[in-house]
Amino acid sequence: MKSATLLIDGYCKNRKLGEAMQLFSKMKQNGVKPTIVPYTIVLRGLYQDGRMKTAQRFLDEMQSFGLRPNEVTYCTMLDGLCKNGKMDEAMKLFESMEGGILANVAMYNVLIHSFCRAGQMEDARKVFHEIPRKGLVHDVVTYTTLMSSLFHNKMLLEAKNLIIEMENKGCLPDVRAYDTIIKGFLEGKKTDKALQFLCKMRGRNFVPSDSVVILLLNTLLADELKNL
Repeated sequence: MKSATLLIDGYCKNRKLGEAMQLFSKMKQNGVKPTIVPYTIVLRGLYQDGRMKTAQRFLDEMQSFGLRPNEVTYCTMLDGLCKNGKMDEAMKLFESMEGGILANVAMYNVLIHSFCRAGQMEDARKVFHEIPRKGLVHDVVTYTTLMSSLFHNKMLLEAKNLIIEMENKGCLPDVRAYDTIIKGFLEGKKTDKALQFLCKMRGRNFVPSDSVVILLLNTLLADELKNL
């Protein structure tokens, strides 16, 4: 079961959904009862491929075998629905999770990312502020996702305040967060702030992505580059 699940996961990650489905069917034909893990993996692949009807049939089959979605399955379903433009369905699913499943930060992050991508900033903010009210804590993905959208929408002051909040809460930026902050300030013509976070990033032995390095080279003056 474990080796077959790993193979299915590999097929799905490499967009070889046909092979994954064949192996999954072969498992059942050989009398192996799949657990929630391979079902969730194949669901993720179906959503990535935009095969929504097949995903629903697959989910129905899973539940007919007495398997209930767990936190990872629900997160996969939310992400799949959102990425396929089914935000209303995703919200209904989020509000009606069964089996004692409680929303976690990863699920909230999916919703925030989707609202940001759709340009629905007010909805993204509402979900962001709901997280602590549910007794949960924002993680670096939560902050980075909202921050990225704020920079994209030229809301630099709000992005700056969010960074301050993140630091005050003791949530340390990772590489992606630093990239987002540096890029946001550079594109917002706040070079000093960008360089300040570049220094912090280097102080933690992080290396900016190639795209951020190119942006730095194209944005900074020759004298500023010499001082890096």
